[in-house]
Order: sequence, then structure tokens, then C-alpha cells
Amino acid sequence: MKIALYARAENPDLSTVVREIDRRGFAYALNPESSAGYDLALSFGGDGTFLSAVRKMGACQIPILGINSGRLGFMAAVAADEIGPAMDKLREGRYSVEERTLLAVESGATGRAVNEFTIQKEGMSMISVEIGIDGGNVATYWADGVIVSTSTGSTAYSMSVGGAIVAPGCRCWILSPIAPHNLNIRPLVVPDTSVVTLRVTTRNGGEAIATIDNREQRVANGTGFTLSRAEQVLRVIRPEGNSFYKTLRDKLLWGVDARNNG
Repeated sequence: MKIALYARAENPDLSTVVREIDRRGFAYALNPESSAGYDLALSFGGDGTFLSAVRKMGACQIPILGINSGRLGFMAAVAADEIGPAMDKLREGRYSVEERTLLAVESGATGRAVNEFTIQKEGMSMISVEIGIDGGNVATYWADGVIVSTSTGSTAYSMSVGGAIVAPGCRCWILSPIAPHNLNIRPLVVPDTSVVTLRVTTRNGGEAIATIDNREQRVANGTGFTLSRAEQVLRVIRPEGNSFYKTLRDKLLWGVDARNNG
């Protein structure tokens, strides 16, 4: 088995991963320019490293396993102290592969998002964002910004502004306002077959900030965006015994009584 290993070279724990890979007799390359010719990719770090790995992989659709050496981490769902058992499960074929939707962004900005696309204000003044779905006008959001999230990204920025947590297998987009000034606006979940359009209006004709995952660019007043499902999918390795719901319990401490009983 050949592994494309993506990690920051300065990560002090990188040698631990390399040692566990070597012990199982896997061949690997660190941060290859292309993942073509490899059987799977392995991301070691936080969710930022995972996103960077997916970008480097490009259109290559080999499956990827995320091992978390950071803090929270939902995409890099395997804990650092589970590296050895995870490698054993890879060698023994004890894993499943989940296919996840990617968000294609066109017009105004171009790229593919694993987590989300956002349009946000620059400076103190709010912006307005006209939202359309499948050619029909839905609403205008007066807010600090709008997030359009994939189901994978529902545990990222979208969750922090009150968007729904969605299981990764659900094929949908989550539209979540950031600090809306019209309080009747709420997060909206739509099928990922929908084509979502956004047009931003800023005060005084200034710029706004558009992001695709953790990449940002400034855009002019009046810029429009078209969002749809990408042709490629993200294929995520889920080792046996490691479920999305287990990750939620572990990361969000669900079921833990944090009250002081003393």
C-alpha cells in the first residue's frame, strides 16, 4: 500500500506517524505534489492540514484519512494516540469510505470548498446579501455575512453561528447568516442539487471578503457568486469503530455533566 502523507514538516509528532507507517511496511511520500499513483492519503495535523491536503490532491479521488494532532478537529477525526490501531485497520481492510459533497464556487471567486463558502463584511458596517435558489429569489440578508456550508462543514464555522449539525452523508447545503440584523432570518437547509446565487451590496461602495474554506479574497460591491455541487467528491476513510456520532460525543463532550457537584 502506498500512502501520500500530508503534514507540516515542523510538526513535532510527525516522526510518530512515520514510525507507525514503517512498522506496517507501507510505502509513503511526504507532501507529494500529486497524489496520483497512491492508494490513499493520510493527513496528520488539524482540520487546516486536512483542507490543505485535499487541495494538493486536486482532482485525484483517492480516499483520505485524517489523524488529529491539533485541538478540536472534526475532519481529522482519529486521535493522535490511536495512530497504531488506525494503521492496523488500514492494513486489514477494516474501514469504510464515505463519499462527501464538495461545493463548487463560480463567478466572483472560483474554487472547491470542503467546508464552506462565506461572504463577509470588511470593517464595521454590515452588508446585504441577496440569496437566490434555482433561479428564484429567496431573501435578502442584512448581516455581517452569510455562510453556505456543506454537510462536512456543518461542524465548522456554520456551527459557531448556530447552524444545524448535519451528518456527513446528508446531501445538502446549510445557509447560515452571520449576526443577522433582521432577526426573522434563520439558517436554511437545501438539497445539494440546488444552485445557490449570492450578490453582495456594501455600504459606501466598499469591498467585502469572500472565503472558500480558509482562503480569502476581497471582492467589489455588487459581486455575484454561483454555488453548486462539484463533479468530484471527497472520499473520507472511516476506520472501524470510529463513527461521526462518536466524534461528536468526544469533541463536544455530549453526555458529560460539567456541573460542579462539590
